[in-house]
Amino acid sequence: MSEDKEKKLRTILEEEEAKNPLEWAVFALGLVLVLAILGYLGFKTYTYRPSPPDLQLAYAPEPTMNEPNRFRVVISNKGNTTAEEVKVQVVLQKAGQELEKVELQLPFVPRGARRTGWVIFTESPASADTVSANVISYRTP
Repeated sequence: MSEDKEKKLRTILEEEEAKNPLEWAVFALGLVLVLAILGYLGFKTYTYRPSPPDLQLAYAPEPTMNEPNRFRVVISNKGNTTAEEVKVQVVLQKAGQELEKVELQLPFVPRGARRTGWVIFTESPASADTVSANVISYRTP
């Protein structure tokens, strides 16, 4: 009789310890996600090639009622290194003569990122025949 009770007790304990199919599904999904993330990070580490910052500029007038001489400047970093202390110079010129020069400074532009800033001229850009912009300096971390 004690053997029957032990068998019943073992059967009950085994049933309680048996995994539910939902538990197995959640475990499998979690395992797949962790392995996928580790694979992705390993691939990115293996294929990473360092390169200096490659800063590209785009600019356009963006006047407002209060700031009619405002220009929007967009700096994109296509390189694989962050650029710090980025200085951009925007110049108004007329007949080869510099009318006004303004600078925009950004603390950093990470790799693959885009940052936007605005510059405001005291002279009207309509009085100039050329607007040019260029990066005058940056440093790498």
